[in-house]
Amino acid sequence: MRRLLSCLAMLTMFSGPLHAQDVALESSVFVERQDSQIRIVEQAAELRRGDRVVTILKWDAPADGPFVMTSKVPPALTLESTSSDQVIVSTDGGNSWTRFKGMRPQRVTHLRWRAGQGEGRLTYSAIVR
Repeated sequence: MRRLLSCLAMLTMFSGPLHAQDVALESSVFVERQDSQIRIVEQAAELRRGDRVVTILKWDAPADGPFVMTSKVPPALTLESTSSDQVIVSTDGGNSWTRFKGMRPQRVTHLRWRAGQGEGRLTYSAIVR
């Protein structure tokens, strides 16, 4: 259980060539659950094996963009999908990058995308292993 809770803390981490004064970053983590025929999405307080996690990454970039943004994918997550087909992924800790389509999702370690000027948002879904 401790590993899963630390996974939740890692979901809010960003890494990459940005500086805090350049881009305002915010993340929110939600858990999607199925209750009979109703789909429930709620703020994540804890994660359990098998939970579907929806992470929303928001930013506000200054006018001197675009910026390249990178986010770690916690090792306890299996990436399922992203809201943009422009996202590239790494399977080796950020040393090399490729398009997400056709990948074996359990190997994804990082996401990378280009953020333009102003406000933007990216979401991704994953399963807790």
